[in-house]
Formats: sequence, structure tokens, C-alpha cells
Amino acid sequence: MALVFIVDDDPVMAEAVAAALAREGHELRTFTRPAEALEASTAEPPAAVVTDFAMPGMNGLEFVLALRERAPDTTFLVVSGQATVEDAVNLMKHGVVDVLVKPPRAAALRKAVALALTQHQLAAENRRLRHALRGRRQLTRVIGASPAFEQVLRMVEKVAPTGSTVLLTGETGTGKEVIADAIHELSPRAERRLVKVHCAAIPATLLESELFGHARGAFTGAIREKPGLFEAADGGTIFLDELGEIPQEMQVKLLRVLQTGEVQRIGETKTRRVDVRVIAATHRDLEVEVAQGRFREDLFYRLNVIPLPIPPLRLRGDDVLLLAQRFLERERTERGRTQVEGFSPEALAALRAHAWPGNVRELENAVERAAALAEGPLIGLDDLPEAVRGGGAAAGPELALPESVTLAEAERILIRHAMDAAGGNKKEAARRLGIGLATLYRKLAAEGEALADGDTA
Repeated sequence: MALVFIVDDDPVMAEAVAAALAREGHELRTFTRPAEALEASTAEPPAAVVTDFAMPGMNGLEFVLALRERAPDTTFLVVSGQATVEDAVNLMKHGVVDVLVKPPRAAALRKAVALALTQHQLAAENRRLRHALRGRRQLTRVIGASPAFEQVLRMVEKVAPTGSTVLLTGETGTGKEVIADAIHELSPRAERRLVKVHCAAIPATLLESELFGHARGAFTGAIREKPGLFEAADGGTIFLDELGEIPQEMQVKLLRVLQTGEVQRIGETKTRRVDVRVIAATHRDLEVEVAQGRFREDLFYRLNVIPLPIPPLRLRGDDVLLLAQRFLERERTERGRTQVEGFSPEALAALRAHAWPGNVRELENAVERAAALAEGPLIGLDDLPEAVRGGGAAAGPELALPESVTLAEAERILIRHAMDAAGGNKKEAARRLGIGLATLYRKLAAEGEALADGDTA
């Protein structure tokens, strides 16, 4: 059942149009003022609108343009006894399906509404397909096949359409900004702006002006009025990166914006309503910050609607190798380093073994450096940064790999090397390898090792 708005300042004509459409089974709502229809469309956008052209306060074209801003898939019919041919042409240029002479014949009206609803269905389906395709393209940018990261991707797909506030947590460099991009691109707001704010990079004295804007003359140097970033994100998404760094006086003002949906520029008394989805990110443990009095508890709960922790790279297993290959492909295509075709087994083993305290960002820099230094077709162990060459482990037996070794064989050698370096302590070996203890047990079991009860765990 389609929702159809009927808008006419003449209530008798509005009821006559409703009567003509009643037998079609649509959900019909009549309005005598365009402003009322606009307000109602915010709660539930109509599939189609039948509107008069000459109305007090707002003519038919102005109404069409205003409602389309709120409901881009809505289709429109105009019924008028005063619209000129020029008006009709202008209306149809702006996407109005048809312009009927008032009073319209019932059969013609029903036929025109059916056409408008068909166009609405096509527009909605095309938008859905564009979002789905964009989402698949976006998620291909988010590299990872480990169980820990697959869980993140499943959450992204669930929360993106909801519009709820998302709090991304995790160590620096884990890819929180990439996840924020994916959430926005999979959301109904994808065609509007995603405004990114690195809160830690903006001086505290300027942060309020950047976020909320200021009036002309509000402070020394404010030579013209300036909208804030929340206003710039109206209808879209704002990504507040490193939110845990903002001072407490700003936390109060941000909380007010999140609660009311209104911003107030510095130097003004009036407020402006904004429709913005918030995605926040921090490397800090905000619950600890709250307990220690550095972060407001009420703001934390306002942000923590959907918490989404991003796992560190050391817990993502072979995602390290997938990401390294993607970064190498970028070096080849964007920087012209086409002579570098891949990684040697020793380099792969070292990449897999390193703990990556700097996470994805550290890996990206390591691959860029290695690709720049490589002299042959393969990145070798010596091309990697010194910290990576050590595999993240403390001094221990030297790792030696045969000249020709498969990736699976290299992994087995690396596990045995870590076990030897850890003196048989599986927990320590797992830490050195950057994998979970259960994963290590599974890999050892796959090799056929008997796990005796006396093993050190």
C-alpha cells in the first residue's frame, strides 16, 4: 500500500481528489497547507504527491523542490487551473510526472498516479542497487579475512543502515577511518557528505569554532561569519576521530548538540537544527577515562550506542599478508614500481611474525619502504625495516629458511622457530607470532603434534 499526499489549499478539492483515488487502495493523507505536508514527510516520506500549483505561501514548484530535498524518491503530480504552459514545462523539467487541469477527470487522475507510483518504485530500486554496488565496492577496500575482522565487517553491514551513533575503538593505526568510510558508504546518507574531523589536530581554542561555526565579529579575527563542520555535514555523516582528546568544556557543548540536534555558532543566540549521523573514534579506553574524571559519563553513553572495537593487526593472522599484497599493488600502480612483483618467503615470514605495534599504518609504511629499496623482483628480508626483520621477537635461535619454500612450509618453520625461542611456552610463542593461543594449538595439531598434559602453557 503506497502512501500518497494530497495537497490543496481548497479542502473541497483535496477531498474530491482523495475520493477519486480511494478505491485504488492507497494510504491517502490530505493537507491544506504545503508546510504541513513538509513536516509530515519528515516522519514518513510519501511515495507520490498530488499537489495544487497556486497556493498561499508556497507555490507548487517551490513545494516540490522543498519536499524532494527531504524525500528524493517521491514523485509528483500537479493539478492546477492557473498554471500556464510555461509553468507546466518548468514543472516537468524539475521531474513532475504530469500536470493535470483542475478539476481532473477521475480516470486520468488514477492513471497519472499509477504512473507516478511506478516511477517511485523504479527510483527506489535504482537507489537500493546503487547503494548495494557502492557498498560492495567500499567493502573491497576493507581488506581482511580473519575471524576477528570478519566479525567487524558483519557489524558494519548491520549498523550502516540504522543511522545510530557508532563508537569505533582500538589502537592507533588499526583502520578506524576506513571503517567509518565503509559505514557511511553503506548508509542511506551515502550521497551526502562525510565530514572528517581529527579532534586531536585542532587546537582547543579553535575546536568550538571549527565544529559549530562563528558569527562575524565573535572574536578577534572573525572578519566574516563561518558555518561549522556540523552544518557542513547536515544530511550526511560527521566522523569525529580521536574524540577522547577533546577538553571537558567542549565535551559539554558536544553533548548538547548530540542531545538536541541543534548547533549554536559562537557569537549568536539562535540555534540551527542539523540532521547529522555521528561516528566517533578513539584509541583511549573511554570507560577508564570516565572513571578517572577525564571524560564525561553522559557523553560516553550518548556516543556508545553501538560500540565497534577494531582488532589490532597482531590478532588478525594472515590479514597481514593480504594487506601487504594490497599495499604492494598500490606501490606498483600508483608509484610505478612495477619491477617489484612480490615478497620472498623470508620476507613473508617476517611480516607474519612481527607484532605490528603500529598496526596497519606501520605495515603500509614498511611495504612502501621495502618496495622503494628492493633491487630485484622480490622484496627480501633486508628490504624490510630492522624492527620487522626481527619478527617482533626477542633474541633467540636464528631463523633459517630453505632457498625454495612454500608459504605453508614457511609458516611451519616460523611456528617451530617461535616455539624454540620461547622455550616451549606456547603462550609466549603465540605472543611472538601475534596470534591467539587457540590458533597456535590448532596449527600445532594440524602438524600432528601430540599435546601432552605436561606441556607448558
